[in-house]
Amino acid sequence: MLMMSRAIACGFLLFTPCVCAQSSPLDRRATDFHSKGVGLTETLLKFSHQKHLPIAIEYVDRASMDQPIDVSLRNKTIRQALHSILRKGNGYSWRSRNGIVEITNRHASKRAEDQLNRVIPVFKISEGADVQMTSSMLWWQLQIELDPNLKGKGFLGHSMGSSTIKPTTLHNRTVREILSYIVLNSQAEGWTVAGPPECLGFTPHCGLWYMIEGEPSDDSSNKFLLQKIRKNL
Repeated sequence: MLMMSRAIACGFLLFTPCVCAQSSPLDRRATDFHSKGVGLTETLLKFSHQKHLPIAIEYVDRASMDQPIDVSLRNKTIRQALHSILRKGNGYSWRSRNGIVEITNRHASKRAEDQLNRVIPVFKISEGADVQMTSSMLWWQLQIELDPNLKGKGFLGHSMGSSTIKPTTLHNRTVREILSYIVLNSQAEGWTVAGPPECLGFTPHCGLWYMIEGEPSDDSSNKFLLQKIRKNL
């Protein structure tokens, strides 16, 4: 039931065409939402968590992390609520793609965009694979695509009790599409870039993304995630 409520596209399967009608989940009425005294990024995390909305936050900067905004929404659709929240920032927009709401910004990193759009020829998710380990494997596959000399070298991933993912083998999918598959086929809530545009895509300084995971009614994991992003500011 949780996974069904978190899908945001017309009940579609990832990577298949969808014809959205007036019943689009983005047009459903959201319960009232209030947030005060936190930045835009944290507000988006709070909103997506409360509304079971898979999300990709593709841009953060110091203002979005540290400049508090106040949001009070009543009788809004999901679509209207997103517009209202993003008007609190500078240069933000959003789109629904691959089953996820992608939060973008005109000041985003071209380097990060190119890497997120890099095609991975074959990406296998085995039975029992979890979110964090699979995310690490995807990062390593991306590094190999960027530098083929890394192929065959050792890889050390880590897992911290993440939820498992529906196994599959994906062919000729972009990094962004694979991240969407991971989110929509696990209990992950989304993903976010790991820092501001000037550091994205560099390793080990910043990296590219973090997966968003957390237990319902417990946002301590989001606080920990924000702490990790702040280290890259």
